[in-house]
Amino acid sequence: MLSSISLRHMRVFVAVADHGNFTAAAEALGVTPSGLTATIRQFEDVAGASLFDRTTRHVSLSSTGERFLPIARRLIGDFEEALGDLDALSKGIGGTIRIAAAPSVLTRILPGVIRAFVAEHPDARLRLDERNAGEVHEAVARNEADFGIAGEWQDLPDIAFSPLFSDRFGVLCRPDHPFALRTAITWSELAGHPFVGLGPESGTRAMMAGQGIWAAGVEGELSPSVHRAAALGVREAQKVLRTAAYADRAMERVAKLTKENRENQKDRGGKTTGGQGNAISDLVAQLRPIVETSNTITLAAMVSEGVGITVLPELAARVADLAVPGKLAFVPLNEPIRKRPIGIITRQSRSLSPIAQIFLDMVIGQAPEMDLPAAIEWG
Repeated sequence: MLSSISLRHMRVFVAVADHGNFTAAAEALGVTPSGLTATIRQFEDVAGASLFDRTTRHVSLSSTGERFLPIARRLIGDFEEALGDLDALSKGIGGTIRIAAAPSVLTRILPGVIRAFVAEHPDARLRLDERNAGEVHEAVARNEADFGIAGEWQDLPDIAFSPLFSDRFGVLCRPDHPFALRTAITWSELAGHPFVGLGPESGTRAMMAGQGIWAAGVEGELSPSVHRAAALGVREAQKVLRTAAYADRAMERVAKLTKENRENQKDRGGKTTGGQGNAISDLVAQLRPIVETSNTITLAAMVSEGVGITVLPELAARVADLAVPGKLAFVPLNEPIRKRPIGIITRQSRSLSPIAQIFLDMVIGQAPEMDLPAAIEWG
């Protein structure tokens, strides 16, 4: 039975594949050639296929062996990593930390913290996954990441969001665009300019919905074919439906918060400062992205080529500028000033490992002291 195949069989198989010789492989593993040969034969008998083509002088992988070799290497690597993590965690000195984060966080916030962290904890390993806001929340909820750092997205059971910093929205344009000469731009001035933007899966786009840019039903109805494919279990179609649902909920939340903010801004005479916000929403609702993308770097390339302008939080805009240095200009938006909150995403029912908690504490403690190319408000 296949269940009788063990890690020992995998190690022997990989050793023979690497050395191309039973005797050399046996010597490397510290076993007898006859014992190694017996192990390979047992492996082949259980698998029901030959793993090697044998001659009197050489051993080479069969077609089955060639296909299985990368799988065996991965299984051995995963097992050794798991044992290493277990040993490190039991001693409180290391282990693997899995972090899902927004691109701007990975490129601008974390590298400086990681440099200090690995110097103090050389036995620890970090896995960094670049994801959009919705994917970060999902990764933490599914335990694919120990914690995440991204914008607030949709409500998920057991997920906590703790604010870390916020940065201001602004216009990203070419240096030769009229906006580039300005110190600030109002939202109402965006109307009439060619526009490119991030897709509905972006937390940035959801936050901007409250400003009215995509508030007028731009999402539209998904085609019936998408719904049919999702019902048949097609994973890509199911992901499209989930993304659309998350975007709708996020936009509803932003719109609700915007309404509450306007109501809270009533002055003593009974007037509201929110009327200006309503007027701005009406003016900019006519904007429609010429190009949509899920990637900030691609968005920067569109702007640098003059396809259109875009709106991004400042830290994300500075990251985009790295892709096309000298070809972009960032100008803050006001009337009103809108900011993107970025926070720590964790599971409420699951505590972090000791080493993950140490790293997170370093992020919270050291990141505010960094010299970043953006106006960031911490906390």
